[in-house]
Order: sequence, then C-alpha cells, then structure tokens
Amino acid sequence: MFPRCAGKYKASRRSEYGFTEITLLELSNVELPLHDGYTTDISAGSHPWQSIAQHLKESEAFIFVTPEWHGMSTPALKNLLLYCSIAELGHKPALLASVSSGVNGVYPLCELRMTGFKNNHVCFLPDHLVFRHGESLISKDLICNDEKFASRVNYTLKLLQSYAKALEQVREEVGEESKNYLYGM
Repeated sequence: MFPRCAGKYKASRRSEYGFTEITLLELSNVELPLHDGYTTDISAGSHPWQSIAQHLKESEAFIFVTPEWHGMSTPALKNLLLYCSIAELGHKPALLASVSSGVNGVYPLCELRMTGFKNNHVCFLPDHLVFRHGESLISKDLICNDEKFASRVNYTLKLLQSYAKALEQVREEVGEESKNYLYGM
C-alpha cells in the first residue's frame, strides 16, 4: 500500500519541476508475463507489453519505486526492466526510490543499480530516495511529515528534471547510432 502512496506523493510534486504529464504504472495491476527471453512473442499487438512500451517510449524521465522485499526489489520491477530495451529507456534518466517499513531500504537500490540498466541503457541518477518508516512518513493527504525529507524529495525531483533536459540532447546527438550497440560489453 505505501509504495503507491510514495509514488503519488512524488507525482503530486511534478508541476513544480516541469513535468506536465505523469503516468503511474502500478505493476501489481499489470499482468505482464514472466520474461523468459525467447518463448513469448512480445511484438504481438495483443501482448500486454505493447501498451506499456508505448508509454515508456513517450516518457522523458522515470521514477521507479520499489518496496523492500526481503532486502530485494520486487520481482515485478525486475521483470519490467528485463522487457525494456534501448527503445523504451535508452539514455533517459531514472530516479530510484525504495520504501521500507523500518530503517532499511538501501538493498533494493543496490540491486537495481547493479543489474537494472543491463541492455536498456537507462541512466540512473546518482541520487536516490529511501522512504524509511513508510507508514508514518507520508500522510493519506500526501503530506510529508518530515521537513528535511520533503526538502530532499524536492531537490531530487529538480535533479531529475535537469537530467531529463540534458539527456534529451544526448539522445538527439547519438540518435540511430545507439542501435548499433544494443548490448553491454
């Protein structure tokens, strides 16, 4: 429940940072088959991936929010990132955020930083957010109960917006040439 609240809280701050449209994709409501790399034809128009891919292609930046599940990010988010390619996420900024009911929350971010960009070329921001003590941090009215953390969220969203502007130029300059280098070395 709380990861949804954290996502909505960040979405509520969007207009201050130049993001005019926000699409909140709740992976718990998406029936995206387990990505196995070869048995599923994701190019079929009826495949659930097609509508998700279209939203991602049209986006200029991303915020990935994951609850901490036994020290890991959720399988649904990892599955989504396996589906993604350079076409959807390539050279676009992404803010990582985790949610924990206690004082933890860092391990999912480490996991995503280590493997989440593989073959999709997403650019994770050097900063991230950890919503610790999630149940009491954000109210149901989307008000942050910690002034310092609210300030950090504002700074990080401003950073995301700056990266979005800068990486737009990168995508224009490397353009089609990126398609020659789809996979890591």
